[in-house]
Amino acid sequence: MNSNPSNPSANGGKTINIADILALPERQRQIALFIRRDEGHTLPEIAERLNEDEQTIGTELDELVEQGFIREMQVEGIPRYYRSEMRRQGSQFSEMIQQALTPGKPLSMIVNPSGDAPITPGSTFELCVTITNEGNQSAFIEIYIDETSQFLHEWCISPYERLALGRGQSSEVVFQIPVPLDATPGTYNYLLMVDAQQHYPEDTPIQHQARLQVLPFVQEAIRVNDPTFSLLPITSSAAPAVVQPGEPLEVQVLVHNRSDRVDRFRLTCPDLAPIWYRVMYPEGYTDTGVVRVMDGLELNPGEKGQIQLIITPPVDTWATIYSPTVRLYSLNNPDLVLLDAIYLQVMPIYLLNVELVTLVGKISNQSGVFELQLYNGGNITRDIVLIAKSADGDDLCTYTLIPSQIRLAPGGYAIANLEVQPSQKWWRRPFYGRVLNFVIEIEDLQQFPLINNRFQGTLIWEGRPWWQFLLVILGIVGLIGALIFLLWFLFFRPKPRPEIVEFAPAGKNYSAADQENVRLNWEITNPKRIQTIKIQGVSPEGVVTSGPIAYNFSQGIPNELERFCKIDEILNCQNVPTDAREPGDYVFELTVISQGKKKGELEELQTNTVKITPFPIPEIEEFTSTIPVYQEVIQPNPETADQEASPTANDTNSPPDQPRLEELGILLNWKISHPEQIRLLKLVGRNPEGIVTFPMQSIDFSQGIPQPLQDSCEIQDEALVCLNLATGVRQPGTYIFELTIVPQQGEPEELPTQKTDSIKIEAQPVPFDIVEFTVGGVETLTRPKFVIPISGNQSIPVPLSWKVEGGRNLKVELLPAPGNVPPEGTLPYELSPEPNTETITLQVTNEAGEQKSRSVTIETIQPPPPEPPAMIPLSPPGDAANGLPTFEPPPPPEDTSAAQTQTPPSPSPSPSPSPATTPATTPSETEPTPLPLPPGGSPPLPPGADSPPPAEFPPKFR
Repeated sequence: MNSNPSNPSANGGKTINIADILALPERQRQIALFIRRDEGHTLPEIAERLNEDEQTIGTELDELVEQGFIREMQVEGIPRYYRSEMRRQGSQFSEMIQQALTPGKPLSMIVNPSGDAPITPGSTFELCVTITNEGNQSAFIEIYIDETSQFLHEWCISPYERLALGRGQSSEVVFQIPVPLDATPGTYNYLLMVDAQQHYPEDTPIQHQARLQVLPFVQEAIRVNDPTFSLLPITSSAAPAVVQPGEPLEVQVLVHNRSDRVDRFRLTCPDLAPIWYRVMYPEGYTDTGVVRVMDGLELNPGEKGQIQLIITPPVDTWATIYSPTVRLYSLNNPDLVLLDAIYLQVMPIYLLNVELVTLVGKISNQSGVFELQLYNGGNITRDIVLIAKSADGDDLCTYTLIPSQIRLAPGGYAIANLEVQPSQKWWRRPFYGRVLNFVIEIEDLQQFPLINNRFQGTLIWEGRPWWQFLLVILGIVGLIGALIFLLWFLFFRPKPRPEIVEFAPAGKNYSAADQENVRLNWEITNPKRIQTIKIQGVSPEGVVTSGPIAYNFSQGIPNELERFCKIDEILNCQNVPTDAREPGDYVFELTVISQGKKKGELEELQTNTVKITPFPIPEIEEFTSTIPVYQEVIQPNPETADQEASPTANDTNSPPDQPRLEELGILLNWKISHPEQIRLLKLVGRNPEGIVTFPMQSIDFSQGIPQPLQDSCEIQDEALVCLNLATGVRQPGTYIFELTIVPQQGEPEELPTQKTDSIKIEAQPVPFDIVEFTVGGVETLTRPKFVIPISGNQSIPVPLSWKVEGGRNLKVELLPAPGNVPPEGTLPYELSPEPNTETITLQVTNEAGEQKSRSVTIETIQPPPPEPPAMIPLSPPGDAANGLPTFEPPPPPEDTSAAQTQTPPSPSPSPSPSPATTPATTPSETEPTPLPLPPGGSPPLPPGADSPPPAEFPPKFR
């Protein structure tokens, strides 16, 4: 890269500033501002960004380079333009603004717009002037447009305004200048004057010169078919849009294509850096219907559209009013200039960080040195005045602050040095050392808020060296000196006032659990001069949290302090109680009011922060089960349980490894810190789905370990340890227990809670079997097939009876119908009136999926015509040999509804005889009675068969 700045001597070696740029003509001002924001561009790039031709931009660039506002550099043979840190000489307007804004001037002025302003006839030009009184007195200020301004003075509604501003106050004046419709287009110069002859005659008047450019009439510049646009929200210099730094402001740009051609529009903000704004065009659609991102707004003739402009000021943007220009470009008419302005007011951020640093805090003969560090973290300029003075109200030291007034720009950092020089008079130096307290007060000239405006420091002035006492002894040797000293001592010596030598808490650690008040120690010299001692405690925020307590020492030590205080050369008080016992942070203040001629003199001292820790919260350190997996123990039936409960069953001669019934189930262990703070323990059990399987149990620990837990719980190493706590849970399944602590001192927002890992009780397989399955009282185990003759068109009810024993949660099914049935029962099975063969299966499934079944086949046949005798043989000749029993169909019932409402007793099961010994039965003996069934075809389940009873608590322990 080769540097070739043009005419470097033209700038005169002075630094360029924003006031110089604002004084430039409009086009040059836009170019200079653009290069300051985004430098390193070539001539074609600058012309494209500003939407101007290269010839015009090139001429303006040459003038700016000649004047020293920008510089031209050759980069790889291509000229590029960069911002210049120098400025030209001879700018009267920029010098005037720079002087008006220079620190130390009593009045500062901000004019908006500060340079040339274009306007069309029929519009109103608003000239906003902000005046700040930075002087040391209140002032009357006159702001007016000078009469030499010709037309502007005549056009202005009120060209003369007056303000009354106090110290650090500011105000704004707006001049409304309506431009007549018949105003001749051209440039009109005007002069703005700010005068305060009554109060600041040497620094006023302040002059501001600018130009108003009247453009051709709008109707002449904009044709009927030219596009137009407007901005929402509507803003002005008097009502700008308020935005916080770093927060976006959405501006809606409404575009109207009034031409007879399709046009595309693009939007830009030439006065803003690219990081300030973002333009969002509506999405478009291709011929295939695919959504595509648009780089412009396409409108048909007469159509209106909308462009979204999002302006986001950076976080470090200074607080002021900005008026960026919004320009709309037309693809059909690129030379058409469509401009509008939006006014933004960036809100101020008041953040000033101040820290007092001690460099030399203990001295003998030299000065104490301190440093006040200030940092402006806001976005406005802060003018700070610093004042250092004694906190004790004496003139023992001289305080020198350099500087005493500081101006901090946003993000600025400054240091003020403080030198504390004790009195140089030798007799004022103490023999025993002294603590000198001082404060630094901060004042903002603009009255902007301060987090803290007072900072306190301490300087320790050491006592005299020992050899100086020798001089005192030598001075007392002479008789004259002794008499003079005696007279002075008796009549002229000033009575010393009490001084606090020591003031501190009696202990270092306090806890609310100890139920002790904070106690204080102090030592005060010259106790006979004490009138009153006042003690109060405040929080770090300054709120009084203890006391105040006042003790009257006019008659000596008061009665309430006789146990704690004694008087010798000094007043020594030890372990004086206060009323501070609640948890929190305390800073105690000791104030001593002296007596004598100068009553009301105060001596104050504070302790460091004293912390009373709150009650300790118990925590669950361990909470587990004895083992993760338990094996189910089958409980005996009631008869067996009664036998085990008898004295014989519980005899001491029983095997030692036989567990008692109450010891079966899940056992829990836990360890909890600070058991003295436990009021309640809440225990609940849930399955993995969150359903409560062990009801919530509350154990009261307010009176210590309850009686049911004393065999399993004890206090070990200041912790509550409980082992082998029987919950009584025996049902197979997966359990997660949750333990919650309710402390003694109320319930905090989050109670200490802990859960166990998953605890499983594995079910043991229980043998099950089909004890009985009969057809008409005949066991199917010995007769797997039956032949039943039919007659007529009525169905034949066949009584079935079954019984299943053993197991748990058995699923008993009678297939093909009615399906699920209870483990024991009877029902009439309806046979079809037509000849058929049906197989009925009794199927049993346990919870492990194991199955057992028994089937029987029933065949219905059409018998031959009846012949005497009336009795029908049990089986035809062909089946008698096979031993298959037969049933005679029952006669049709007289009342079907009556038969269905009566439930006869189930036939008692009986073993089927062998084929050879089975006697012939009469029809009355084999004729079954139909049994009514519940709706749905299945008998009801016994109550309580699906859910086990809940476990009981509190349990017993071993």
